Amino acid sequence: MNKHRITAEVCCPRRGSWHKNTNNILKNNQITKKVMKQLYKSIQSLFRSPEALRLFQELNLCPPEFIDLYNGQPESPEDFEFTTPAIFIDYSISWDKAGTMRLGTLTLEVHILTDPTPETDNLTEPLSGLEKVDYYEIVSNLLEDLSTSETSGLVLTSERPVTTDYFNYHAVTFTCTISRRRTATAAASIDNVQLSKKKYIID
Repeated sequence: MNKHRITAEVCCPRRGSWHKNTNNILKNNQITKKVMKQLYKSIQSLFRSPEALRLFQELNLCPPEFIDLYNGQPESPEDFEFTTPAIFIDYSISWDKAGTMRLGTLTLEVHILTDPTPETDNLTEPLSGLEKVDYYEIVSNLLEDLSTSETSGLVLTSERPVTTDYFNYHAVTFTCTISRRRTATAAASIDNVQLSKKKYIID
């Protein structure tokens, strides 16, 4: 039997380095988490404050009994345990560059669920169902101008009714700004790659 000799030359990387700066990405995520944790805790404290409780009591209304981050609770209450009145908080942040600073706009959406109220049509007397309008206004007034060391005062920008299979409620939207010094830009590069030829002989 004849033997065939096969010679193959393969280029292999001999030495190289891969640099990817993930520290800055992680730091950005940590800052976002820090901002929201601080703001969320401030909202929790706000609705437990004597001033807030007094405003609700003056209108014979119950302050929020349940406050949580929004996770679709009004759409699927059977998947969660909560009582009303309740407030659920959702947020998003958009970032922009400004020289050595990074400016962020935080959008805060607050879902306000009240206790079931009487009807509000013109055939209902008295129109006690309109208490929920007072409730939305109190919550909005308390939240507006709330600030932390990381965020400017909240500014009310919009409000809208929301209807699900289980609730008719109100969502109010606020915005505020965040500013911080930019970290170095995350970069990825391959440097100093040298290829060497290796010869393989197969008999």
